[in-house]
Amino acid sequence: MPNLVANTDIAKSFNINNIEVKNMPVNFKKCFRLFLVLGILTSCAKDKASIHLMRFEQDLFDKQSLASSNHFANLQKKYGPFYQTFAEEMLNISEEERTVAYQPSLDKFVHFPSIQQLKFEVDSVFPDIVKFEQQLADAMGVYQKEFPQDRVPSFITFLSEFGYAHANLDTIVSIGLDMYLGASYPLYPALDFPDFMVAKLRKEYMLTNTLKSLAIGKYEHQLKDKRFLAMMLFEGKIRYFIKELAPEIPDTILLGYSQTQHQWAKENEGMIWAHLLETKMLFQQDPAVYMRYVNDGPFTIATGVPQESAPAIGVFAGYQIVKEFMDKNRSVSLKQLMENQQWDLILKESAYRPK
Repeated sequence: MPNLVANTDIAKSFNINNIEVKNMPVNFKKCFRLFLVLGILTSCAKDKASIHLMRFEQDLFDKQSLASSNHFANLQKKYGPFYQTFAEEMLNISEEERTVAYQPSLDKFVHFPSIQQLKFEVDSVFPDIVKFEQQLADAMGVYQKEFPQDRVPSFITFLSEFGYAHANLDTIVSIGLDMYLGASYPLYPALDFPDFMVAKLRKEYMLTNTLKSLAIGKYEHQLKDKRFLAMMLFEGKIRYFIKELAPEIPDTILLGYSQTQHQWAKENEGMIWAHLLETKMLFQQDPAVYMRYVNDGPFTIATGVPQESAPAIGVFAGYQIVKEFMDKNRSVSLKQLMENQQWDLILKESAYRPK
């Protein structure tokens, strides 16, 4: 079953003109300086990975290919297990159509007027995804360094009529572009998506959520410990993973906060921690009680937490604890952190004491 979810100090102190080159021939001086500058630029460049990003929605709706009787069979061959997941899990097409590449139902899907309109709107918002592809390549460059034994996943974009934002299976992470059409997209409220959710259905969240989907797919098996402490620190590790792979992501996007919510969380970090301790929430094992501190919402809907609070303050606290743990254990690699399931030890060694 698929899982359907430059150093400024150096720059200031270094001056190429301070290097002794006065005894060099003029042309050599120029070449020396050129090579030196190129070396500096190369050392500051990010290590990009070669990624495989496929546009399933473009292939599925391609007019020229649709004219071929082999269109769907060719897609089934090209996309393999994702194709089956898309048809059976996302669109609920009967497995009885598997032998004919789901052609009867998928042919209706691609020609249905509302779906064609949705495809047009997706293309309008995403005329290309070059920037996103570059961001993924940068993030996967870090991933390759931190997890050298792991295979870089393939990435596939799709649209499913607002069914899924992401889906994972084995070494594939897929991205539903119709879930990132922007906070002003009129159909989201019409579908009864709550305002706090609609605010995040924009392309700025695509990278964060794609990396989050990758991380959860790799590590969700760790959630055997049913305590809130384990859930909180698991969520904190996921955010730390994302930030390490893509440090350019602002904490507001990382945590799903508005600027006001993020400011509230920072200013009330001590109060948040005191509340979790006073209510003995860390060792609570009933998800019906503690998930309100993890789930998204307009604010954290929990007794004793004000309505002006940020949502999911348990995730915020978990992320702060993991950061403190890693600051105090600099020899710990990202891979070691992500594999660490000693939740009590992480908390202890973080020495987390917010004021």
